[in-house]
Amino acid sequence: MASCSGWGCRVTGRVLRVRRGRSPNCSSAGSVVGLALASAVAGAAAINAFAGAFLEWTRGARGPGPGSGSGEGEAGQGKGEGPVRIRREGFGGIVAWPSPPGLLYVDGAGAEAALGAGAVEVGAAAPAAAAGALRAPTEVHLAVTSRCPARCSACYLPRGGAPAEPGGEEIRSALRQLASLGVFEVAFGGGEPVLRDDLLDLAREARDLGLVPNLTTSGIGLTAHAARRMAGLFGQVNVSLDGFGAGYEAVRGWDGTRTALAALERLGEAGVRAGVNTVLTRSNVGNLADMGAALAERGVAEWQWLRLKPAGDGAQVYETMALSADEALTLWPRALSVEAETGLAMRFDCALVPFLAAHGLPPDRLRRLGVEGCAGGHSLWSRGASGGYAPCSFVEAGAGGGAEAAEIWAADPVLGAWRRRAEDPPEPCASCDYREVCRGGCRVVARHRVGDAMAPDPECPRVRAASGAAS
Repeated sequence: MASCSGWGCRVTGRVLRVRRGRSPNCSSAGSVVGLALASAVAGAAAINAFAGAFLEWTRGARGPGPGSGSGEGEAGQGKGEGPVRIRREGFGGIVAWPSPPGLLYVDGAGAEAALGAGAVEVGAAAPAAAAGALRAPTEVHLAVTSRCPARCSACYLPRGGAPAEPGGEEIRSALRQLASLGVFEVAFGGGEPVLRDDLLDLAREARDLGLVPNLTTSGIGLTAHAARRMAGLFGQVNVSLDGFGAGYEAVRGWDGTRTALAALERLGEAGVRAGVNTVLTRSNVGNLADMGAALAERGVAEWQWLRLKPAGDGAQVYETMALSADEALTLWPRALSVEAETGLAMRFDCALVPFLAAHGLPPDRLRRLGVEGCAGGHSLWSRGASGGYAPCSFVEAGAGGGAEAAEIWAADPVLGAWRRRAEDPPEPCASCDYREVCRGGCRVVARHRVGDAMAPDPECPRVRAASGAAS
């Protein structure tokens, strides 16, 4: 059998890039970070683990059905994860690899090899890709309610007004439309999605349509019975946890530590793959090492760090809670240290990519390992509880209007503006070596800081250096 070397296998098609992991939350487009980014050897090994398994599978060495892989430790398929799926794109296709989960971006020959090996094609009826976008998003954040008994200080939703909650059939219709587009994963969120009595039925509907449902929760309402029902249903469940005790309260305005830890315990006992989301602020950035050790002891599989967004209530507290420029630059070495000490899989959300790029890592390595900055309107999409769509969860969703998801994805003017901004950015982004990876930083921060969502992210270290800003 031919061996796999370099960045991918060329015998049955090349694996161009790999994006590892699931997309469980409203900052769905998150990137796994750590040693694989820091080391060329480790990076090649991460790519080749998937590329080698893909090659073996396309050559018949592994069966195409569920359970053919040996578990989360290797790039095979896991029990209950379903078949390999593929969506054609102009460059070839995107292969949804079940276990360990990942998206494999392959060239044309790789796409044909996957189809020949039995991959299920999705999104065959999706329209041609709009300029600056994929034919369809790879993941969609689906807000199933805005109800939540906790009113966190920095919530991305605004206070006041009647809570919105779409009916079950409305969500099922959205799921059917997204499945027909060829979306791979949906991230159920809110509000607090566990408050919905039909949440697990909706997740089953997503599974039956070929979508992988994921979930983010505060833990409120997550009983042991619910956790057992989630096993084998959700690809991953992430619990929001921004600290312990006073540390949690400093970020959220109330202490939900006990609720979050109980949820993690119940998920672990039920065999659900669980992760943790932590919104980074000035009050918790100095405690990340201790927090990581505690999470690892509790069997958490993955830890995602999120940049605080000035949206909803978060806009009111942003100036006092957001990381300083110096603190943001410490995130990459902190993540490497946590990974080395705990073995946790570390992830940065899309808005943190400018602070990763600032450390001078090779752009091509970042790209091949699936690191992607602002993915709104390109591979990421969001549907609000009111029924409207937006580039990401931190932007006000437009009116639903009754239009089909395919029509909105192809022609929505807001999505078009975000795509054009990424394709043709202003300086200093236009001349930046990380332009393709970073995609211009966070649009929500730019809108808040300078009043223009299309402006360069003013907190990006490279933008600051170009403008001569002091740290």
